[in-house]
Amino acid sequence: MIPEESVAYALAAWKRFDDNVPDGLLRAVSGAFVLVAAADGELAREEADRFFEVVRSKAEVFSPIELHDLEKAYSDLSEAIITDPEDGKRLALECVARVKGVPHHAELVKSAAEIAAAADGKLETVERSVMRNVRSALGI
Repeated sequence: MIPEESVAYALAAWKRFDDNVPDGLLRAVSGAFVLVAAADGELAREEADRFFEVVRSKAEVFSPIELHDLEKAYSDLSEAIITDPEDGKRLALECVARVKGVPHHAELVKSAAEIAAAADGKLETVERSVMRNVRSALGI
């Protein structure tokens, strides 16, 4: 299970982000989230619902991000992973890697992955592996 401090740190990273959220960043955030959500081999809608509940409950923190756009990007990447798991995961990781070299974007994406990992209340070994892949793609 991810400590509450990690989730709080992740939320603080979102708060530091400015009002300009490029589509590439939305795709990267969604990619990180979908990779973690699919880590155990299942893409559970309940995990997505909990993730988006956190986003909605912290509206002031997430205000720079259009929730509808984030949900759409997540949905598109989910479809890619359900349709072709290997290619979908590759696509999601490519989306994550697009923000490499932009420190505050990379931090935001890492934070999204941490929140996604905390969504089901436990951190599995496979989720830890995906988190390493996300951090590696981000150059962290």
